[in-house]
Amino acid sequence: MKLRYDPSVIKQARDHYVFGSYTFDEISEMDGMPSARTLRRWADEGAWNDLCPSINAETAIARRIVLLADRENKTDADYKELDFLTKQQCALNQSRLPSAGIVKKYGQSQPKQSANDDEPSGKKRRKKRIKNDVSGITKEMLDQLKDELLYPHQLFWFDNQEHRSRFILKPRQIGATFYFAFEAFYDAVVNGRNKIFISASRDQAEIFKANIIALCREHFDIELSGSPLTLNNGGKSTTLYFKSTNARTAQSASGDLYIDEVFWIPKFKELRGLAQAMATHKDFKITYFSTPSVTSHEAYDLWNGRWYRKTKACNDPEFDVDTSHKALQSGVLCGDGIWRQRLHVHDVVKQGFDRIDIEMLENEYSKDEFDNLFMCKFIDDAHSAFSLKQVMACVGNSSKWKDIDHSWPRPYAMKPVVIGFDPARTRDNAAVVVMSLPANASEKFRIIETLNLNGNDFEGMAREIEDLTRKYHVVHIGVDTTGIGLGVFELIQKFFPMAMPIHYNPIMKNRLVQKAINVIANKRLEFDEESVGIASSFINIRKKVVGDQITYATNRTASTGHADIAWAIMHALIYEPLSGGIDSTRTSIGIAA
Repeated sequence: MKLRYDPSVIKQARDHYVFGSYTFDEISEMDGMPSARTLRRWADEGAWNDLCPSINAETAIARRIVLLADRENKTDADYKELDFLTKQQCALNQSRLPSAGIVKKYGQSQPKQSANDDEPSGKKRRKKRIKNDVSGITKEMLDQLKDELLYPHQLFWFDNQEHRSRFILKPRQIGATFYFAFEAFYDAVVNGRNKIFISASRDQAEIFKANIIALCREHFDIELSGSPLTLNNGGKSTTLYFKSTNARTAQSASGDLYIDEVFWIPKFKELRGLAQAMATHKDFKITYFSTPSVTSHEAYDLWNGRWYRKTKACNDPEFDVDTSHKALQSGVLCGDGIWRQRLHVHDVVKQGFDRIDIEMLENEYSKDEFDNLFMCKFIDDAHSAFSLKQVMACVGNSSKWKDIDHSWPRPYAMKPVVIGFDPARTRDNAAVVVMSLPANASEKFRIIETLNLNGNDFEGMAREIEDLTRKYHVVHIGVDTTGIGLGVFELIQKFFPMAMPIHYNPIMKNRLVQKAINVIANKRLEFDEESVGIASSFINIRKKVVGDQITYATNRTASTGHADIAWAIMHALIYEPLSGGIDSTRTSIGIAA
């Protein structure tokens, strides 16, 4: 007889798998859970893997490290997996130090605690070791490790820690996350000051924590665990907090403050007001670091000194901060007390960072996109079709969507959804988005599910979309047919004859963008806080003049598919009339010449 489980059990199992990074075997051992075989069947039927956020290798490893590190009574298998993952994490951090060297030299020679460590052995009970004991780590050990691990631009940051406030504008993928995790741990051990990391997303916060856990395990053979992470140093304790942008959850803490990717944090002024209170004491320091977004972001006033000029230096209207690369390349303590540095990819490569091939990146990205990602140039909102502030105001929390349950075969029951499909221009990757369809102009479009069909052929892409029509009550599929999307559209028509072909031209792009601008400006779009890449996608859509017409273009490439998700969203939104609401006749833009 087939056992029936309450839907709440299925939902709990799904959440453990999707958001908690637990394996099926681990979930099956929890109270009230079925066998691993049943869990795998639920996962297949509910497409749990499709629900997992789109994450890179670093994020996936970090999640698992944090999970295993905080687990009590670890098994030998847990330790083996943790050993493997920490080595992978250190490799991702581009460690040039032989992994065995530091462990052999600095290892604390403490046995790993197993599930039965507290059991008596003969007449003696094994002495319980102190949790998170870092008393054996000396400043000399950390200094040698610093010299071995860090690249020149990271060592320069290390040498400029004395400033009360630092603000660093940096390119992508130059090891900032690892460096500031190392810096924080170094100072926590040597000087005993608490640390608070505030990141744009939960995933990024976990990467900082995983870096510190991996560093201790790989180079000092010390197990760290706990949330927050409290270090024990000879009877003195130091606490490291790792938070996402909800600073209210950490207001009772105090310590050195690190705010990561500030130019991608919504409501930055509010966050800054709450967060800086944590570093009120004069011996605490504040560090901001980020890649650039748009000039209209709330953090931009802090970066260019305008905030100081408006609030503190009103008697000196000439006060200004030169934020050019030439002025800040080597770091400058500015008149408002903030030490600023602006460095681009050529700087770090010239200094000896050997992990980047600039010529390869220039071939893979458009010039504007390369400038934004690697040359630290902001996107001017005057050229962007969308306001980052307005897009970030659409961030929500999908866990509060009580009418959507991905553990069911039909997650949104029989309520209508709209689908948008957007292929790349030169290769066979594509973005698909599933959105709830509002009943009226006062309700929101919610992004329920996204798919990246990178690498699939036409038939494979069509099959994926057909599966969605079985999973949801689909009333619209908008498909870009300008290029290779035409082949997929013809296949989609076979199982969904009402599919809408969208052929790009200046008039069509204007209608798509204007509809999206209206929806976003009225806060009628909502996407999960972990999907901050959607905001980046929208702001990379630019205004462009063709003859006497204004149209829109995207800094996308086949290798990145940049902004494909934004266009896919617009292909879904256009089902609703431009005036809003679905009570009136469906918009008829299907065929555009």
